[in-house]
Amino acid sequence: MKFHINQKNLNQLVSVAQKAISNRTNMQILEGIYLEAKNNVLTIKATDTEVSIETKASCMIEEEGAIVINSSLFGEIVRKLPNAMVHIVLEDKKIHIECEQSSFTIMGQNAEEYPLLPEVDSEERFALKGEDLVRAFKQTIIAVSNDDMRLALTGVFMDIKSHQMNFVAVDGYRMAIKTIEKEFPFERSVIIPGRSVNELSKLVKEDQEIPIVIGDNHICMELEDTKFYSKLINGEYFEYGGLIRESHDLSPVVNKKDLQNSLERASLLSGKDRAGLVKMKIEGDQISILSNSEIGNVHEVISAKENDKDLLIAFNARYVLEGIRVIEEEEIVLNFTDSVNPCIIQGIEEKAYLYMALPVRLASE
Repeated sequence: MKFHINQKNLNQLVSVAQKAISNRTNMQILEGIYLEAKNNVLTIKATDTEVSIETKASCMIEEEGAIVINSSLFGEIVRKLPNAMVHIVLEDKKIHIECEQSSFTIMGQNAEEYPLLPEVDSEERFALKGEDLVRAFKQTIIAVSNDDMRLALTGVFMDIKSHQMNFVAVDGYRMAIKTIEKEFPFERSVIIPGRSVNELSKLVKEDQEIPIVIGDNHICMELEDTKFYSKLINGEYFEYGGLIRESHDLSPVVNKKDLQNSLERASLLSGKDRAGLVKMKIEGDQISILSNSEIGNVHEVISAKENDKDLLIAFNARYVLEGIRVIEEEEIVLNFTDSVNPCIIQGIEEKAYLYMALPVRLASE
């Protein structure tokens, strides 16, 4: 194998492929990335058997071939090379890397020992705008659970109906739902692992149309010259629809930035030992944000509209903050029933995103 490629292009390929490398693998071959030079195209593959990535770029090839090389070492070398032409030659499982005045020789592994990437061949195909997919992932990943004992909740639930798709995440304390209105030729529900959603959010370009294929055990998304494969989580998902109330006792409208800033300041004094507890005292056209701890207390007041009732309710500040940060409107509505039922937060204009936060029961209740 002998090929030549610009450092910038090679670094981009390696950086993308490395998103499929896991530190938790006990198979040495999976610590490496697969390089194949063929037909003037350099293909790099990486997998940890849960996430798999194949990415390609044109290059000048003198001799075709393939090798598996340690991902961490090769990646660091490539990153630190000057932005110039990189010359790579394979000889007896050793690759020689040259770029201007730099020269490295590192051992590789037999490419034939590298596992095959998944094959996702299915009639369940569709495409989404990149901006819609990125927004759906970013608005729901915040509510994914980290509890491996409830494996289904550690992913984003993609619920496809004939006229819409719901992206859902629930962790027991809050729920996020993003709806995309679109016609689909089939109905299907799958759970995409949170790690895959995180990595995809970094790779998807908003100006792209993203082809998506759902197989029996994997989902594949095509991102220009990159294919991203993710294993799906097996199991039944939470029946999320029953949690959404249609009517509420009070629904004050507030400026999102005002509420966000007040909660951020109040959480500075809420203390980790009290789970970031803040109280909201809603009285007509204003909401008081209160926090008391051993180190001090804070009292913030923000304006509210469209409310004529009072309520005292408490939340973990982080759970509310993470939800309102991803809403892209100036004003939001806080839908309350009472002090023990969840608050449903939405933007004033766009109802396609819903965020629900469970309150903390106060000691006096």
